[in-house]
Amino acid sequence: MECDQLLALIHHYLDGGLSQWRHRAMTKHIVECPPCAVEHQFHLHYRQVVATKCTEEVPFTVRSRICEALASADTTGQFAGFTPLDLNREYSGEPDASL
Repeated sequence: MECDQLLALIHHYLDGGLSQWRHRAMTKHIVECPPCAVEHQFHLHYRQVVATKCTEEVPFTVRSRICEALASADTTGQFAGFTPLDLNREYSGEPDASL
């Protein structure tokens, strides 16, 4: 596992959306690579702050605009058909296996 691969997959790693093999490879890399360990800690802290401090309900019009922006910027089709209510669901698939 290379640092750039880890950084590309860090959100999937934290969400538990990776295969067991890839998760183990990333954990090993984080333990052995101090810069990636710092990055991992940053993302953990960032998520904790967002989860505890950002508790306001997002207005429906804002969620609609986010969905439209995701759909128009999506080159993989991953967000095709999403509606504003779908922003609350978690992505369950694994990212591109070529990484």
